[in-house]
Amino acid sequence: MKIYLAPLLLLLCGGLLDGPAALPASYASPQATVSAYWFRMLERHHAAALDCFLDNDSSDVGNMLGLPDLVELRCRDFSVVHRSSGTVDVTYKVEYRVAMGDSLARFGTGDRLQLTSSGWKIARPLLDGSGHP
Repeated sequence: MKIYLAPLLLLLCGGLLDGPAALPASYASPQATVSAYWFRMLERHHAAALDCFLDNDSSDVGNMLGLPDLVELRCRDFSVVHRSSGTVDVTYKVEYRVAMGDSLARFGTGDRLQLTSSGWKIARPLLDGSGHP
């Protein structure tokens, strides 16, 4: 009987040491997911941008509007409000520059995100581009 316990204990201990699988860096935090979405849109990787959403359908790729050509885009001033276990509301500013000599333009927006087994995913937008719910 003792002979059978040793391999079982090693198997259990090995599983405990591995721990839960690490989340992909793109989805490790709500802010990372939002930033990944905007970067993928900027790079015109629409299918990859859809992967940032909780309910994504690859057939929606053709309906996505592309961003204009931009020389810079970044997300800033994140505010994260925890709603319930595994659900957060994130508001932030998107700053962008169309040409190198242009000043930064910005708009406020937000998203509700949910934690999944593959990381944080966007459940739905919270605000329109004007900053209104």
